[in-house]
Amino acid sequence: MKHKFLCFIVLHFIIYTPTLLKAQTDSIYSLDNILYEMENRLDQNDESDYDYTDELEEQLENSLYNQQNINELPYDYAIKTLGMTAYQYYQLQLYIEQYGPLVTLYEIAAIPGFSTEDMERLRHLLTVAAQGKTKIPWREFVRKSHHNLWVRYGRVLEKQAGYDTARTTHYAGTPAHVCFRYIWNAADHILLKIAGEKDPGEQFFKGKQRYGFDLYSGSICFKNIGLVKEAVVGDYRLNYGQGLALGGSLLSGRGGEPDALRRFGTSIRAVAPCNEGDFLRGFATRIGNHQWKGTLFGGRTFGTLENHYGADLSWRRALFQIGLRAVCHTRTDTASESLSHKIASSFIPNGFNVSADYQAIIKHFILFGEIGIDRSGKLGAVQGILFSPAPTTRLGLLFRHYDRDFKAPLGNAFGAASTNQGESGIYLSIQHIFGRRITSNAYFDYYHLTTPSYRCDAPTACLALGSTTTCQLTRNSQFALRYTFLQKSENGQADHYHCIVAYNRHKLRLLWTNSPHPILQLKTGVEGILNHYPKEKNLYKGILLFQDVAVTLEKPDLSIRARFAFFDTDRYDERLYAYEDDVYYAFTVGSYYYKGIRGYVVLRYKYKWLSVWLRVSRTEYLDRKVISSGMNQIDKPHKSEVKAQLMFSL
Repeated sequence: MKHKFLCFIVLHFIIYTPTLLKAQTDSIYSLDNILYEMENRLDQNDESDYDYTDELEEQLENSLYNQQNINELPYDYAIKTLGMTAYQYYQLQLYIEQYGPLVTLYEIAAIPGFSTEDMERLRHLLTVAAQGKTKIPWREFVRKSHHNLWVRYGRVLEKQAGYDTARTTHYAGTPAHVCFRYIWNAADHILLKIAGEKDPGEQFFKGKQRYGFDLYSGSICFKNIGLVKEAVVGDYRLNYGQGLALGGSLLSGRGGEPDALRRFGTSIRAVAPCNEGDFLRGFATRIGNHQWKGTLFGGRTFGTLENHYGADLSWRRALFQIGLRAVCHTRTDTASESLSHKIASSFIPNGFNVSADYQAIIKHFILFGEIGIDRSGKLGAVQGILFSPAPTTRLGLLFRHYDRDFKAPLGNAFGAASTNQGESGIYLSIQHIFGRRITSNAYFDYYHLTTPSYRCDAPTACLALGSTTTCQLTRNSQFALRYTFLQKSENGQADHYHCIVAYNRHKLRLLWTNSPHPILQLKTGVEGILNHYPKEKNLYKGILLFQDVAVTLEKPDLSIRARFAFFDTDRYDERLYAYEDDVYYAFTVGSYYYKGIRGYVVLRYKYKWLSVWLRVSRTEYLDRKVISSGMNQIDKPHKSEVKAQLMFSL
């Protein structure tokens, strides 16, 4: 598993950058859930790499550029970006049905469930218009256009084995990692994205890469032009229903708040990835109005010969929504020498998925689910309910079942495994507010995997549970305590074939954040892990201690963030993860294992339309002389990295 993921640092710079302060407070709901779920996935030793860049990028763009019409407010935007509760959204829709569309945002304060503070917060992020009448004149495109360009350079300072030209096999290029992304948003009607990336070891404008970057990506998207809600040409992802047939979003809701269980059909997402991830390259269009929407799409999964095309149709009232979709999967025949045969094979289905989903709000209850089948008739289903038995308590319950041979190449619904295949389980999530200062979240997940999974070659039953309690000690000080437990099985080390052993994993994290001065923020973390193998009577442990310091100045617009960490684990399997500050639109998950110390410093300076970032990090191992292996081997007990980025925003 990779230990570096490009995505999550958006959270920190949304929070700490003064120019984005207003948008930050209304995006925390989704970002916190992304962090919580990502850590849970890593804790469970999933073999997949998860990149949440697009999830965070969507939140950032929504907060900065878009002002939604409150009379046509999508549920996902209200919950994920604006931080509304399901009850508030229900009362808003009920108010519109009874009294008609709002004529002023000050009416929010008169709706049950909304306070004056909610009204003041939301009126800066919403606009009022009649339903179906939200239009921006073409002449305002230039005035309301936003341009964003960033360029990044990074590399490991120590010499790695793969760059030794005396070796028989070595990298042809330099150790530098270079990438860029340009975004043009014209009044939320035209969105253009272009990106390029050169990986370490790749050549740059010479040899096999004489055209520069080894990856180019991009898309152009037209929005809200008559009946055309979205039309994308280029790279995109799809996310409909609960993600059973079309689930481009990586979020499943595991480990977060109860409301995070429900997936949101964000439909088409135009992207320009800087990594060779899982996205479609082709076209997609969505038409309709505030009651019904239809989507047609066709494209190829990047880096493969797999083609996908299909359609989606959805209908909604204020409190009810239903959707139907069908997706065909084909594969281009490269063995044929006939061009016509290759083209024909791209349209001959060798698999398909059909699914239906629904969502309904009934007073304090929210019902949601999706059911689908594949070509062989195998079934996949997700059914959930959210409700509040008391004003201070929120519950979420979800059941999922995926047949052993169920196949949905573009699906990514709720689940513990990396694919929605051979899994059944029940998940319960509880949130309770004990008072003005204390909030607690807990979850329970019992599931059965009927197929071999990561590091386990046999079916197994698993149990995962955890709780997080946060206490607001003072206005500028917060304490958080998190405990997680995982009971699972994995391949043993015995000589005989397929030896399966069970183990219990306990993790405890203490996190204290304090701001003794408006320009200074401190964060102290202590985390421990204990792996227990009852049958073998073995105990393995690990510990991580870290101290973060952040200084943010308004004049000049400068921020300095630093961390010092000490870690000590018995094995690699006891590694501990902690997210780290990074440059804008980048993210590093520190993977701390064995014994050593690690530190980093991130500098950011902003002057008008120009922002500059510099990040330097170093890890010193105290119990080994060689780091990594193969082409990435370093014959020293330390590893240093430097990263620099320029961003132009107009």
